[in-house]
Amino acid sequence: MNNVLTRRGAVVLRWLRRWYDRSFSGTEPALCQMSLLVTAMIVGLELNATYWPGLPGGVLFILGTLAILELVLFLARWILRRTLGHGLGWLMSLLTLYYALARTVRRGAGEGWTWRVYFFAAVVAAALWLLTASFWSLLRHHRIRPTVLLSFLLGGAATAVIAVFLFTDGFDDHYIQRYLALAPQPPATLAALEPSLGTGPYDVETIDYGPEEELEAGTVSLTRYMHRDTDELSGKYVDTYLDYSLSQVPLRGRVWYPAGGENCPVLFIAHGNHEITTESYLGYAYLGEYLASHGYVVVSVDQNACNMLSGENDGRAVLLLENIGLLLGYNEEAGNPLEGVLDPDNIAIAGHSRGGEMVATAYLFNGYDNYPENGSVDFDYHYSIRSIIAIAPTVDQYRPADHSVELEDVNYLLLHGACDRDVSNFQGMAQYEHISYTGQGDYLKTALYIAGANHGQFNSLWGAYDQRGPFSSLLNVESLLSEEDQQEIAKVFIKVFLDVTLLGDDSCRSLLTDRDTCAGQLPETVYVQCYETSSFVPIADFEEDSDLTTLTMDGVVAEATGVTLWTEEQINIDGETDQGTHALRLRWAGQGKYTLTLPGLDMTDSALVFDLCDMDSYSVERGNLSLLDGTVAITDATGHTASARISDFAAVFPILPVRTDKLDFLFDTCTYKKAFATVSIPAGDFVGEGETVNLKEVTEITFTFDGSGEAAVDNIGLEAISVSEN
Repeated sequence: MNNVLTRRGAVVLRWLRRWYDRSFSGTEPALCQMSLLVTAMIVGLELNATYWPGLPGGVLFILGTLAILELVLFLARWILRRTLGHGLGWLMSLLTLYYALARTVRRGAGEGWTWRVYFFAAVVAAALWLLTASFWSLLRHHRIRPTVLLSFLLGGAATAVIAVFLFTDGFDDHYIQRYLALAPQPPATLAALEPSLGTGPYDVETIDYGPEEELEAGTVSLTRYMHRDTDELSGKYVDTYLDYSLSQVPLRGRVWYPAGGENCPVLFIAHGNHEITTESYLGYAYLGEYLASHGYVVVSVDQNACNMLSGENDGRAVLLLENIGLLLGYNEEAGNPLEGVLDPDNIAIAGHSRGGEMVATAYLFNGYDNYPENGSVDFDYHYSIRSIIAIAPTVDQYRPADHSVELEDVNYLLLHGACDRDVSNFQGMAQYEHISYTGQGDYLKTALYIAGANHGQFNSLWGAYDQRGPFSSLLNVESLLSEEDQQEIAKVFIKVFLDVTLLGDDSCRSLLTDRDTCAGQLPETVYVQCYETSSFVPIADFEEDSDLTTLTMDGVVAEATGVTLWTEEQINIDGETDQGTHALRLRWAGQGKYTLTLPGLDMTDSALVFDLCDMDSYSVERGNLSLLDGTVAITDATGHTASARISDFAAVFPILPVRTDKLDFLFDTCTYKKAFATVSIPAGDFVGEGETVNLKEVTEITFTFDGSGEAAVDNIGLEAISVSEN
């Protein structure tokens, strides 16, 4: 039997060999050249995006890479002929092509060496080889055979389909529309927000500062904080391109300010890591012009000297603080165009990407007298920074003296897009959790997770593609918000945050705590909002110990019934990034209850607040979409009970099924994005039956979840509200 199979196998192999010889023999040189050319284009475009954008750079890098590949292949074939008697050029070129394609797919899809990366790269390589071999057989060898013609048609069709797949914007899966349909309601508007929805009343002036600019500025040495390795190729390139070393980093930026303005609140903003060929600090003109028209001064700081480095975030912070000092000096300089324009007691700082992490470090350094990594380096800043804005920030890339950056009594706004492919998870929530309040003063921290928003469109020069070079062809940008809408969200939230925290104008404060009050005035998408004020008094933040029954507030005892899982665990974002907080996690089937027994809690003029996150990916996978809902009941010492429905006070959406790359559509997969939403229920809005609940002596709070599901709960507590809000 084995001999029969062997003979049949040999017959098949001989037939295949004859078929290949009749159809495709002599096409190996063309296949080799195609493989090298495609590989050169992939490598050349990657170098082009990083080092020399534009057509001249692309042509140069592609031709240079092609020449190097040709030389390497020639030498390799010569060595193999001398040792093995066969050059095997076709095999080496095939392997080179396949690796280049697989690496591109891997980077573009943002995943490891998975089976679908190997498979898709193999399909692309096969289509290119089939098209090239059949085309060359027809053109050079004139083989007008059915198999050759069919191969040419199949290869051409497959290549065309792949090209359309790779070089168009992708697909829209419409999940945002499906999620918005879960919470249909008339689009609410806030009259006080209307003036913020367009250009303000002031004409805007613009001025640049820096070496050889209208406002002359000096340099600062950052060598104590970071290092550029000029012994490596990339370091030499950066040193040559920027034409200055880290010992002489120029203080440079652009200022937008209201014409005729005096003593205006000021926002300093800093970009993050990007190609140094892009003047990234100019990409916030949309924000500078808008805020300046409303009476703010906006300073965008050039931090290109810090790019293409690692471990440099402390240097970024020092560079920002040095720029603040320079501008405050202009403010006091007689005859300077900025004389008297800035209010030195009303400063906010903002950052994007690594800059978003950096601003927290800058605030920390601003209060220090010494550099944490070397006490012999003195700090003497101490500016009146009152608010921090982080846009799609990284976190913990720099840890002062190996500590996370922990801040106290400062206002904080966090904006992040769920379709971010650069900072791909909601890292900024770790910094959000590391901001605490003493109860002294009026402070606010608020976070907004925005479905459909990406990383780059917060900067006009970075755009819709969060990756450059050939990798961007795998990104799915069709389902993104438009750049106009994404920037509109940033503008409005940042302005209202500055109005509240710098000017004390609370007329639109509800936007920062309940964006549903302004839903009809914002771009339509899913927003997940979390916040905390300095009046917050925790009942349970789940950080105290590992005993599930004890909680933060003394004398409070917890009990869970009807649940299949009850834990207090460290919360991770997408299983990757530690969010810096513990939270309650419950899973139930039927009806789950979580009850807090209290020693008599006064809820008068307060709201019960808690952060809630749907963790049930299984229901989303099956298409069973619904808001996470339940009932919260309070009971007083005499047994009287009143309750409220969660969905009446906040829409807690299911986990967001995000598809940021085209392979997600091809293979029907997604990445589940989750974020906490804050629910606030004024004590007076709990509805009872019969006797009124005594809010001065609440002895029990019960959360009841029906059906089946899984959720995380954090930061249960009371927040003071005014009598007019109650």
